[in-house]
Amino acid sequence: MNKLERQNALDVQKWIDSEQKGYDCCGSYDYCAKCDKQVEYPCAVAYDAFNAKTEKKVAAKKTVKAEVKAEKEVKAEKKPAAKKGAKKAAK
Repeated sequence: MNKLERQNALDVQKWIDSEQKGYDCCGSYDYCAKCDKQVEYPCAVAYDAFNAKTEKKVAAKKTVKAEVKAEKEVKAEKKPAAKKGAKKAAK
């Protein structure tokens, strides 16, 4: 989706939300923290900037989870397999 398409979609959503809530919702979304009203497509630019930061955090979390999973798999491979009948022999 290009910036114009995203801006149009966000404008429509903002208009619908504003109608439902009874006030202008401009500035009330999480991505509005990144808003610069001086740029050509302020909502689209802010949305992309906000989500780029979020995507980096998600990617970092996935990497950590994958590393933890890999460590667990390595540890599981190193453990000697329990022999069947070992309890019977110990009795």
